[in-house]
Amino acid sequence: MKSVGVLIGMFALVGCGAQQFAVESGSEEFGQQVTYSKEVDVLWVVDTSTSMAKHQDLLAEQVPVFIEGLNATGLDYHIGVTTMDMSSSGARGGLIAQNGTPKFLTKDTPNLIGLLAGRLRAGENGSPVERGREATMAALHAAAGGTNGAFLRENSLLNVIFLSNEEDQSSTTTDYLAALDALKPKLPYGDRGWQAHFMGVMPNDPSCQTAEWGFSSPGTRYIDLATASGGTSESICDANFLRALKNVRARVLEVVTEYPLDRKPVEKSIKVLVDGVEVPNDEANGWTYRASANSIRFHGSSIPRAGARIKVTFDPEGLK
Repeated sequence: MKSVGVLIGMFALVGCGAQQFAVESGSEEFGQQVTYSKEVDVLWVVDTSTSMAKHQDLLAEQVPVFIEGLNATGLDYHIGVTTMDMSSSGARGGLIAQNGTPKFLTKDTPNLIGLLAGRLRAGENGSPVERGREATMAALHAAAGGTNGAFLRENSLLNVIFLSNEEDQSSTTTDYLAALDALKPKLPYGDRGWQAHFMGVMPNDPSCQTAEWGFSSPGTRYIDLATASGGTSESICDANFLRALKNVRARVLEVVTEYPLDRKPVEKSIKVLVDGVEVPNDEANGWTYRASANSIRFHGSSIPRAGARIKVTFDPEGLK
């Protein structure tokens, strides 16, 4: 449970004709809980065109890092994988599942890491026309309609992760930003209820090419979604996907462990303690205050683990 105490003492100044109010620090103390929900739904959308197998292999090798970070924070997650193949023989938004296994994975799924790694190795025999945004909407609407099971939950933070070495070729008649906004309403503190992340060819990087003969197709449409939603964009040409997955994981955890304050603080007076240890005001491995949301956001190594005890003290703004 969350409890808030702000003590206000009134003192009359001797010899003065007016009263002043002395305000003690505000205090917000609560156990490990998330602002919105512990529910996180992660949809991987994988390019299965020629030349993608090596990228899928590199990503699959880093799956343990991603899962360990989600588990450490006590999240309730659903993870599904689909492809960008919207041809008549493609996945068309259907979630990939090995025989006899569930359509989406959870923290309680036996052999979770092995199953996810296998699904991310989706092959390279798919359509050469990558339609990742269309596949995303097809998968999410199929989840809402039941054919992808109960993958998408009403109160979850949705994360869509695109893996492709080419630009998206989805229909341009759909406003995908608006479609995702309509599907996942905003969080209580105003941020989008979904994030997009991209692992692919980045603009202005001539060394990262789609094909060996020099063809390069940056995924600017995916990057636009990532930028608009506060997600991440990383190069598919890294030696491995460790940094990319850590950055995706960090962004997810920053959002779901965000804590709102009940009163506006004097920013310079804020102190944050986790399990009795003061955490630095640092955007890399500490906390930052978001005035627009009146909340504390944790970063890097300072993201609280499941069961941590948080205490935030501050001087309330606007009282004297």
